[in-house]
Amino acid sequence: AFANRTMQSVSKITIAGIRLAFIVLAVYWVAIAVGTHLPTALDLSPQVNDKIKHFTAFAVLAMLLAYNTNGPNTFRRFATIAFISVAYAAADEWTQRFIPGRVPDFADFIADCGGVAVGLATYLLLRTLFRERLLTGWVSKSEIG
Repeated sequence: AFANRTMQSVSKITIAGIRLAFIVLAVYWVAIAVGTHLPTALDLSPQVNDKIKHFTAFAVLAMLLAYNTNGPNTFRRFATIAFISVAYAAADEWTQRFIPGRVPDFADFIADCGGVAVGLATYLLLRTLFRERLLTGWVSKSEIG
């Protein structure tokens, strides 16, 4: 009970008046944009399959976008997030043609799109489970703000 009264909801923390969640989204998006536009010789990302990197990067991006937005129509909100994410994925792949050692790859784009879909589904599932916990009393309202 003491921890619940002293901990502030992540969604309400601000730095210089800007929500921490938005700062995390902005820093993350810049990081993946820079990471995908470095020459291949400077790739410092984990040494795993390229498609897994793409899938994971876009799943996290979609979840952060969902966390940072709200609205009464979840379908419209998620459709907008999916459109923005997929458009960004297409632009990201297209612009890689100008980077030494990088080439646009349609399979990377498909991995990005899959990541967006799974990221949104995961966010929706986690949000639903968390709200269910709140309704059944597993978690106090002060934990979510």
